[in-house]
Amino acid sequence: MADHLGWYPPGQVCYPPELPASLRGIHDLKPIVGVPSDDEVISIQSVMHVASRVSGIPGMHDPKFFMQLADHLFDVQMARYRSKYSLITFPSDATYRPPTLPTHISVNLEPVSGAPSDDEMSKVHEAIQTYQELRRIPSLFDARVNMELSQHLFDLQMARHMRIASEGQPRPVLQEAAVLAGPLYSVESAPTSSREPINVTNNAGTGVNTVGAHHIPYTVPGIDVRELMERSNQLAERCNQLLERSTELVGRYTQPAEQSQSPTLSEQFNQVLERLTVLVQQPCRATENSDLLAERFNQLFERFNQLAEQSNEPAQRSNELAERSHEVAEKANQLMERLGQSAERSCQLSEQTKSCWDRMGDVLVNMNRVLAGVQHAIVRNHKGNTINAIDCLVNEKGRTPVEMRNGFRSTFKWVSECHSDEPKSRVQVLIDGVSRNCYIPDSWLGDFLQFYNIADGLCEPETDIVTDGKEGKARSMLCDYFSSRLG
Repeated sequence: MADHLGWYPPGQVCYPPELPASLRGIHDLKPIVGVPSDDEVISIQSVMHVASRVSGIPGMHDPKFFMQLADHLFDVQMARYRSKYSLITFPSDATYRPPTLPTHISVNLEPVSGAPSDDEMSKVHEAIQTYQELRRIPSLFDARVNMELSQHLFDLQMARHMRIASEGQPRPVLQEAAVLAGPLYSVESAPTSSREPINVTNNAGTGVNTVGAHHIPYTVPGIDVRELMERSNQLAERCNQLLERSTELVGRYTQPAEQSQSPTLSEQFNQVLERLTVLVQQPCRATENSDLLAERFNQLFERFNQLAEQSNEPAQRSNELAERSHEVAEKANQLMERLGQSAERSCQLSEQTKSCWDRMGDVLVNMNRVLAGVQHAIVRNHKGNTINAIDCLVNEKGRTPVEMRNGFRSTFKWVSECHSDEPKSRVQVLIDGVSRNCYIPDSWLGDFLQFYNIADGLCEPETDIVTDGKEGKARSMLCDYFSSRLG
């Protein structure tokens, strides 16, 4: 879990429920002052685990106590959450880092920024379930890792709760909708209402929101000149507001990036103002023209509203493009991080696999040696062995001397008999406690040494030729080897 600036009252106390006598021997829970420590949280979880195990015994389950203990764990985890994240201005800025899991847990948890997704929540649940199963193997279970996993899940659930709570807030009702939904006052019921101007503000000076349509109520027959003059004054006031508004919008479009649009918008604003001026200069016409004047003014106001909306569209589109490019960059960075983690994980698995194969090769070599030794022991236990018994001794690959040379099949007995007239080739072998003579010429010494894998530097590198001057050592090596197998 990432370290963030947080605050928690140092004097805040979390009181545990009163433990029954059967659970006090596990951990005697004490009130927790300030931010709970790791050991205090681990103690609560240990008591909860034992209580859940004992609940299966008839007469031992206490649902009220178990509920109080769960509430106490919630308060403690909330305290740790507040100590980490209570002073973060925007919850989306928080980064929740998972604990380091042991290598025998296959679930790969990654840091979570802001509110977690469904897949990220599922991975944490899977990791907790997998780690909980290791309680049956004490050597693989670490209570501190279990506590950190539980706290990480709690932090993610709080982050998701904060996001859902913020999205569920009701939107404010627009002031224009409230005005339109209000009752219409007639001249007879409210004679003064027609003289009061309808003041609907539009955040003057911001240039962001559009101007709402101001509908002027129609006059009734019999209106006098005074009321008509008041109506003209209202139109003049609206005209002044439009002049200020148009000045601000034209100023916004004097930037170099929008030079192509500035003349068009300025001309449209001028046309609107000219038409308003013409309408204002005719306040003394007949009463039937007053209704038409109000309707025309509303149309012009709506047209001006549309122009203001069109002026805001380029800025909105540029903001949307910037947000999308930022999202694409973030996703690319996340993919690169995941790719790097996957590559590192594959390298680790490759090294582990190579190490396993090396150990397996060593085991197989030892097994071959053991099997060869067993076969030699069987040959040695045969009564009445002679020098011909050497032809029965297999090497580590399970082959006998007759398979030693490719294309030239010959037994040890034949080689010995063919060179029995060469005293320097004599090798004395102890068989069944009796010393017997056999004859191995220099040309065959390297073959026997390599065949039984006992050369030990007596032959030339990567050949079966005995190094000059080492023939005597080679015969002594063969004498010791055969005597140890048949003596």
